[in-house]
Amino acid sequence: MQYHISELVFFFFVYSFLGWCLEVAVLSIRRRKFINPGALSGPVCPAYGAGLVLCLVFLESLRGHFVLQFLACMAVANIVEALAARMADRAAGRRLWNAGKREALGSLPGLLYSVLWGAGAVLALAFLNPLLYILANLIPRPALWGLDIAFTLVFLADILLFFFAIRAGKAAGAFQTALKKASGSFGQRLSGHIHLRLQNAYPPALDVTGEGGKKRFAEGVSLTKLIWVFLICALLGDLIETVWVRLVSDIWMSRSSVLYGPFSVVWGIGAVILTVVLTPAARKNDRYVFLGGFLLGGTYEYMASVFTELVFGQVFWDYSDMPLNIGGRTNLLFMFFWGLLAVVWIKILYPALSGAIERIPRLTGTVLTWVLAVLMAIDILLSGLAIGRYVQRQAGTAEPTAIGTFLDEQYPDRLVEWVWPNMREAG
Repeated sequence: MQYHISELVFFFFVYSFLGWCLEVAVLSIRRRKFINPGALSGPVCPAYGAGLVLCLVFLESLRGHFVLQFLACMAVANIVEALAARMADRAAGRRLWNAGKREALGSLPGLLYSVLWGAGAVLALAFLNPLLYILANLIPRPALWGLDIAFTLVFLADILLFFFAIRAGKAAGAFQTALKKASGSFGQRLSGHIHLRLQNAYPPALDVTGEGGKKRFAEGVSLTKLIWVFLICALLGDLIETVWVRLVSDIWMSRSSVLYGPFSVVWGIGAVILTVVLTPAARKNDRYVFLGGFLLGGTYEYMASVFTELVFGQVFWDYSDMPLNIGGRTNLLFMFFWGLLAVVWIKILYPALSGAIERIPRLTGTVLTWVLAVLMAIDILLSGLAIGRYVQRQAGTAEPTAIGTFLDEQYPDRLVEWVWPNMREAG
């Protein structure tokens, strides 16, 4: 993928800002106060922006080879960190920070930093960068150039004034003071929001082990619990379907609903619906749970088929050739299986899974929950865009726009047809 220079500059500043926000969040949690990370006054950590832009430019050929991409991103992180430190030391005439702490060969914490940087870069390039590319191309090119030039001028002024202050040993003037104040104001609000969230979620008396009657992580049928139920069941559902198709048809076939990862959204949402609706009936006779699952499963599968056909104009499953089918969207046999699944889920599987989820430490669980939820939301969004563009290509209505060309290159027909082999145009 060839990126325009205006797009790369835009990516640099966005990633630099996001890296700054990430470091503010980490330092805020560790030190319980706002600290402006990095050396500059503005809300940027240029190492993040430079590293990810270098990965975009030079590691395009590794797209899809995640292990190699991960290792290459680790190497880029070390190179950028080392070069930034050497340049800053030379310009300032003295040592500004210990970059060895972040170099993989410098220490164990440095190795951990590099591993996290590599993993984060792979995720950013796979999930975040397509959205940033689309955003950049929604902005008219003259306006994007204007933003790039404005950001660049402020950034260069921040660098020059910083080194002037280091060399002269005094404040660098009103501009740097104003920039530091603006950055600090935003950072204080970000830091304050993090502390408020932590204080509300984890009061000092909290017993994170769940002993002594204290509130545990994701207790009850909460939103957090349902997010974990969705993710786990989406994963297990995809694996079950993949093995089932292999046993029945003797072929390995993708059963995933999304581009990245083996996740079946239909299974995940189905598990959430069964949990919310049928959990109150957990202590009742099995036949009530079975009947509820029978009706809920059939209704849900039918409505999901209608929804995907209306939104994408595609049919993802069709039971018209099976007996006792209902409009080809579901059938009584599968509704019977939904009923059995509901009994097993509500009576056996969900209580065990719920207990395991609640044993996750609260802080770790909360961070993981929202990271995974955001990644899944982006995955679903990109999958929808890929399907929509595929439909346009098949219909011959795909216009050669920048965003469309990007989607064509990132998610070609062979990839879409591999992920969703049973997808066909609604007729």
